[in-house]
Amino acid sequence: MHIELGRPVMSRDGKRIGTVDQLVLDPDTREVRAIIVHRGLLLTEDRLVDRAVIDTVAPDGTVWLALDAEQAHELPLFVEEEFVRLTNEEAATLPYVWPSGGGLGPVPLLWGAPAREPVIPEPRIAPYDPSGGTLPSSTAPTPAPVEVATNLPPDTVRIDRGTAVIASDGTRLGKVEHVHLNEDGEIVSLAVDPGLFGGEPLHIPAEWIDSVTEEAVHLTVDAATARRGRR
Repeated sequence: MHIELGRPVMSRDGKRIGTVDQLVLDPDTREVRAIIVHRGLLLTEDRLVDRAVIDTVAPDGTVWLALDAEQAHELPLFVEEEFVRLTNEEAATLPYVWPSGGGLGPVPLLWGAPAREPVIPEPRIAPYDPSGGTLPSSTAPTPAPVEVATNLPPDTVRIDRGTAVIASDGTRLGKVEHVHLNEDGEIVSLAVDPGLFGGEPLHIPAEWIDSVTEEAVHLTVDAATARRGRR
């Protein structure tokens, strides 16, 4: 099976569902668990398609599903949100939300509790330093950790056409163009686009892959070896 990123995804009744946008794989077994199918330009949506519902991949790269269009539109939407978890003190300072109606359905109203008197921050004064005088001091704020909520299967990573491929010597060889799978959904090889002036695509067999993250595919061979394996 040969899944090429950016190729059409069709339902079994001939309706276009979208295009292959990303692959979801187990980084340890290199097995593709699902694909993320993108649809639309302005009003976009991404759906998670389990590999089990892929019927076949045509010679031109078109992915055909074992679902009709109506069933395909019931596939789960891919969700990924970044957020910062608030402390109890921070949450207490947020505006309140109150649903109001009037025949038009719930309308959220936002307001905050007014301050009783102006709040003026007090400057922190450093101890006197004869060599430099007395200067106000402040501690640099620590950025809150960003958390990610997603409905991807646990312990999986995503690769797409922007995923970099890095040789063992640190050389960036290019980016993933498409992926060859066996019948069990395991990666057999990658085709890597070396860029505008990089020459022909590189063929990277699975045994050269050291690790896979969402940022890059890392290889066990150096750049010279990878480029000699070009096909």
